[in-house]
Amino acid sequence: MLALIGTLVPAGCLRIEQASPLRLGSDAADPPERELAPHARDSIWPARWSADPTIRGAIVPLDGTLGDWYGVRLGEDHYLRSTPADQADAEAVARIAGTTTGYQYTLEGPGCFIFKRADPDFKGRMTSSKPAELFKFVSARPLGKSAGIESVLIERTWMAYYDPDPAVERRGLIVLCPGLFGVPEPVNDRFTELCQRDGWAVLRLLAPPSRFTERTRFPVRQDDLDAAAKRLADELGQRAAEVAYAVQAGVQHVHTLRPDLAEESHVLVGMSGGAMAGPTVYALQPDTFDAVVLIGGGSNFLLINEYSNYSSWVRAIMLDFQGPAPRGEERAQLMAELSNRYLEHAPLDGFHLAAMLHDKPVLMLQGSNDQAVPSRYGDQLWERLGKPERWMFQAGHELLFLTLNGYTPQILRWLDEHVQVDP
Repeated sequence: MLALIGTLVPAGCLRIEQASPLRLGSDAADPPERELAPHARDSIWPARWSADPTIRGAIVPLDGTLGDWYGVRLGEDHYLRSTPADQADAEAVARIAGTTTGYQYTLEGPGCFIFKRADPDFKGRMTSSKPAELFKFVSARPLGKSAGIESVLIERTWMAYYDPDPAVERRGLIVLCPGLFGVPEPVNDRFTELCQRDGWAVLRLLAPPSRFTERTRFPVRQDDLDAAAKRLADELGQRAAEVAYAVQAGVQHVHTLRPDLAEESHVLVGMSGGAMAGPTVYALQPDTFDAVVLIGGGSNFLLINEYSNYSSWVRAIMLDFQGPAPRGEERAQLMAELSNRYLEHAPLDGFHLAAMLHDKPVLMLQGSNDQAVPSRYGDQLWERLGKPERWMFQAGHELLFLTLNGYTPQILRWLDEHVQVDP
């Protein structure tokens, strides 16, 4: 069915915009508002519970097949109770922190998205996708000490690694960061398969990190917008950073599984929420990636959350205005001011970090009628990236992804043209 849908979008619905040459010097148009000096980059990254600040979590192998694992979003009042497997995850990250006792941990709660092992009498997810390895990245966000006991928030990211088709020359590694809840799964399965057939190994996040969609309320006082902006910037930065931490750990783990891949080309592919976090992922390890493909993304996490037609049911970030809730034009003006304050405190937003990709091949795919990641914020990201090559589709968010597999061969040809394959 998806293959059929992919054939229904006529060629006239696609507009290709070639990359604009980057102008350097004092005459450069619309220079980035924030440039990050190389020596200062570490200061923008939130800490994780670890004895070594460069190691932000633990890799835990998983058993079974991809079909044995299925995703679950936790409900409004659903807080996980620890199982032996959860305890093992906490112990794994405690070892990274250099401790075995004297800590307490909190598992995921309302709005978080986790993967569970299917019971023997439950079929799990129907899929023909067969990764070579399954594993998860476990990290802990430190909350401080109480009575001498360290308290941390556990966060997990489930991943799969795929070898390329052995019948073709290996080209390198594609890192796939999907959107919310890892959907549409059949599209991601097929995208991965087509990459394998083209000679690419694939590291696939099965979904963004577990707390990426955690339901969190933020009080907003109109006479103190800066306080709310700081809290929002911190939390949204934590969520984007965790994607970057998971990718970094996942890539390093793949290098231990397949050492030869470490010297080959690496490509970052972000989809939807994964594309929104794409500049953050790249910024943590800019020397790792040789090219970046961003599909259905945008910059400014705060305003995307405000104006997305998904926000009313995802409800990941909820603003509680003190006093009568502003509406209409009053709310729009208030959000514009809150956004300005947010960006002042949000160095990990793609709005700022996109400038770091100016010297790398970047391809954007975007729907002109996208309402999930509103198109104007896709336009903004494209401009902040330096106006790289962009393929514009006369489609919304859903159709962009339902037809994606029909355009995957063109994406792979674009990589052929822009990524050097080491002999």
